[in-house]
Amino acid sequence: MNEALHSHRGSNQGSLKQYNENTIIGLLRQQGPLSKAEIARITHLTPQTVSLIFKRFIKNNVVIQEEYIYGKMGQPSAPFSLNPAAAFSIGISIGRHQLDISLIDFKCKILKQYSLRYDYPDVPVVLKKIAQSLKKIFDYLSSDQQQRLVGIGIAQPDKLSKWAEVFGVDTNILSKWDDINIINEIEAIAPQCEVSKMNDVPAACLAEMFLGNGNNHPNFLYIYLGTFIGGAIVLNGQLFNPDLKFTSSIGTIPIKNGSGYKQLIEIASLNALEQDLRKAGFDSKLLIMEKELPPEVRRMFESWLEQALEGIKWSIVSVNSVINTNLIIIDAHLSKNLLAEINIKLTNLLDGFQWEGTETVTIESGTIGKHARALGSAIIPFNSLYGLSQSTLLKKY
Repeated sequence: MNEALHSHRGSNQGSLKQYNENTIIGLLRQQGPLSKAEIARITHLTPQTVSLIFKRFIKNNVVIQEEYIYGKMGQPSAPFSLNPAAAFSIGISIGRHQLDISLIDFKCKILKQYSLRYDYPDVPVVLKKIAQSLKKIFDYLSSDQQQRLVGIGIAQPDKLSKWAEVFGVDTNILSKWDDINIINEIEAIAPQCEVSKMNDVPAACLAEMFLGNGNNHPNFLYIYLGTFIGGAIVLNGQLFNPDLKFTSSIGTIPIKNGSGYKQLIEIASLNALEQDLRKAGFDSKLLIMEKELPPEVRRMFESWLEQALEGIKWSIVSVNSVINTNLIIIDAHLSKNLLAEINIKLTNLLDGFQWEGTETVTIESGTIGKHARALGSAIIPFNSLYGLSQSTLLKKY
C-alpha cells in the first residue's frame, strides 16, 4: 500500500470518532476537494462511517460542497473542501531577530500579519508589539469570527536569555526572558483565548506537515537552518514528543572539528555567516533575495557551507542510525536557490557514504521557507485540535 495513503488511514471502530474526523480534515487540507467515495477509498473507512462524519461536518460548517462533477461512470459526484471560515487561529513567532503575529483561516491561509525586525528580542518591545497586533486582529475579526478563534500559538527558541554575547547586548537585557512566563503574558493580553507554546523548529515542522512536502510522508527528519540550526522528527504522521525540552535538538550533536569537537549549532547555524557578512559591510538580507550573490558574498557563503554540510551530514547519519526515517526535509531562512544548492551538495555528500546496517536517505527541500516558523506558530492550536495524535486513540466517546 502507498505509504502516503497509509498515513491517512482511519478506523471503523466507533471509539475513534475524533481520530477519523481529524484524518479526513487533514486529507482535505492536503489534497483539496474530494468526494465521500474518494475519502472512503483512501482512508479505508466504510462509506457509512464517512457519511456520518460528513453529516456532522455539514451541520458544523466544517466543509463546503463544491459543484457536482458530471461525465464519469455512475452518479455525479459532489466533492467537498474545507470551509476556510470554519475556524481561525493566531500565531506569535518570537524569533531572535524578528517577531511575527499572524492570523490564519482553517485552510491555513495568512489573513493578517504584523512583523517587527530587531537586533535582539527585548521583552518590553516584544510584548508591546504583540499587544498592539492582537488588538488589530481582534478589531478585524467580527464577533462571530472571534467565536471561531480556536487559540493562540507561540513559537519561541529555547534559552533566549543565553545569547546576549551573540547579539552583542547586556546580559541583563535578555535575562528578562527568564523572569517572565510568556504564556501568562499573552493570556493577560487576550484572556478570551487558550494559549499554547512550542519550540520554534517543531512549529516550523508543523507548517511543513500541514502544507508542504511533509504532508505526504508519515516519517521524516526535519531540519531548519535559521539563525541557529534545529531539528524535529515526525513519526507516524505526528511530531515526536514536541512538548519535551530539547527533543530532536540536533544542534547539540557533537561534530568532530579539527582536533576536537563542536556542537552542530556552532558550525552549521546561519548566525556565524550573517555576522561575517555584517562585519564585511554586507546586508544579510542578500541571503533571502532570489538573485545572484555578489562575488565576495558568494565566497563567504561557500566557505561557511563547506563546514556546515559536513556537520549536517554526520548529524543525519547519527539520527538515521537510531531512527531510520529515510527522508530528510531541509528548510531555511534562505532564498530558494541557495536552499536548492544546499540540498544538491548534501545529497552528493551522502551518496558517497557507506550505509552499512542502515538505509540510504532522500533529501528534499522544504516548501514554506522563511515563513515556516511564523505560519507554524499559528498552526499549533489547529494541530492540538485537529492533528493526528496517538493519545486520541485512547479517548472514549
